[in-house]
Amino acid sequence: MKPRVRRSDAIGIEIAPLIDIVFILLIFFVVTSTFIRENALEIDLPTSHSQLDVETIGAIEIIVSADNEISVGDRLIPTATTDLVTAELVRLVSDVGPGRVIIRADASARHETVVLVLDAVNLLGLTEVSIVTVQAND
Repeated sequence: MKPRVRRSDAIGIEIAPLIDIVFILLIFFVVTSTFIRENALEIDLPTSHSQLDVETIGAIEIIVSADNEISVGDRLIPTATTDLVTAELVRLVSDVGPGRVIIRADASARHETVVLVLDAVNLLGLTEVSIVTVQAND
């Protein structure tokens, strides 16, 4: 009788489960990560004693810098007029729909520039407007 020769199976790493685990980890990190949005304009917000938390998700954000430059959404408008701000707001409203408007105006921005922004918002009939401030320390 002949002795049987056993063939040894090749030892290796299964690649399919490894790929599955890598994709699951990738999905986990993408879902749990937070994205920090850096503003194009540096602003110093005014202080207030009656600060409330404002929900910024889905809102149209307008930033007025100390140099009276206006940023609507992600677009910078260096020499702002009511027509330019209104045109940019129309573009954003058509993209995301009418909603809340959040104005972040620098404490040293001219009152005229903030009124220009409020006028442009009013021309479109957007009524839910918030002006962001920083809590005053007493």
